[in-house]
Amino acid sequence: MESVESRPKLLITGWSFVMGAGMLNVIAIGTPYWIYSSAILRVNYAGLWVFCTKYYLNAVAGCVELDSDFGWVKSIRAMMILSVMFFGAGFVSFTLKIWVLKTRKEFEYLGIASTFAGAVFTLVAVSRFADMKEMKINSDYSLSFSFVFSILGMILALVACGLVVIHIRKSSQPATSSDFT
Repeated sequence: MESVESRPKLLITGWSFVMGAGMLNVIAIGTPYWIYSSAILRVNYAGLWVFCTKYYLNAVAGCVELDSDFGWVKSIRAMMILSVMFFGAGFVSFTLKIWVLKTRKEFEYLGIASTFAGAVFTLVAVSRFADMKEMKINSDYSLSFSFVFSILGMILALVACGLVVIHIRKSSQPATSSDFT
């Protein structure tokens, strides 16, 4: 059995960050809180799939699906789904590298590339949503936690890429005489 000291700590940390980034993006895609507005008697909120209105005197919110009037949301949905798929590919690549194919460097590079691609897709989706919010949606709405979750997922993915790059750099350095004393 392998000792704890010999396990790639930076790679495992990056692996867990990729998993966290994927989960944050799944939450961001599925929850209807990308924008939020509160008025005197009601609360309006919307995500990538539905628009909901909740009146304070009513316990149940009324929600409607976003239709073709919000065609620009479809591109954001697609980019967020692609980002989750790329995060999943990065997670699988790092899983294979850590636990199964320990000597194969290709999986580190594949994991970095797919995780970085997922972060880029998230960045494009978030910037597109923020831009279209300013142009198409009333200024009474503010960005809400689902929007922030997608940004946090992107940041986690970029940090994971950085950690894995540091791991690769450390593991590829030749041993010096001071390492053996």
